[in-house]
Amino acid sequence: MTTQTDLAIRAVELSRTFVVGETRIEALRGVNLEVPKGQFVALVGPSGSGKSTFLNLVGGLDRPTGGKLWVNGLELSTGKEKVLTEHRRRRVGFVFQSFNLLPRLTAVENVALPLMFVGVPERERLARARELLIQVGLGARLEHRPTQLSGGEQQRVAIARALVGRPAIILADEPTGNIDSVTGAEIMALLRRLNRDQGVTLLLATHNPEAAAFADRVVHLRDGQVAGTCKGKA
Repeated sequence: MTTQTDLAIRAVELSRTFVVGETRIEALRGVNLEVPKGQFVALVGPSGSGKSTFLNLVGGLDRPTGGKLWVNGLELSTGKEKVLTEHRRRRVGFVFQSFNLLPRLTAVENVALPLMFVGVPERERLARARELLIQVGLGARLEHRPTQLSGGEQQRVAIARALVGRPAIILADEPTGNIDSVTGAEIMALLRRLNRDQGVTLLLATHNPEAAAFADRVVHLRDGQVAGTCKGKA
């Protein structure tokens, strides 16, 4: 029996409604989902199915309209902004389709940047950034700026940046969307390895079945609801 302490994510009747003018958009409609700690789960579905909305709620970037959401035992659905800010800084790491690297900073400086906001001394920031870049295969690219890196290399920098704060959960939103299929497979294999080696929970949003196949479990979303689940092929 799975208990609350075993769960990285627990959503109960989670909903999120957006109002645009006179139009109500129900992005999530009563989602119930549990993700055990250390599991790799892929959320799949067409555009507008609620994948990114769910990731944003888990990451504390947005608040639900209704229902309950716990992330590693912390109830985010009633959390104040200070709680959500701390959650974003220390408990989760984000990897997006757009790499979101700062063009004037080197790879190691981009990776180290989040640690500045939580008060980590510069020497330790850079040391941790170098270590992670080596882990993701960029030991020879430490001083390169984003324009000097390929798309796949930039995404590896973004993954290292997501991990530098030692989060319990990584949220990846279409991380292979801006790179070719071969490089995308390499990125997914890297995420799979980091998930297994470090025990970090990984929640992936994707419309790509080849990317979803790397997961332990695949959750199908449609019209803001869970339409079904199955095992991944990893």
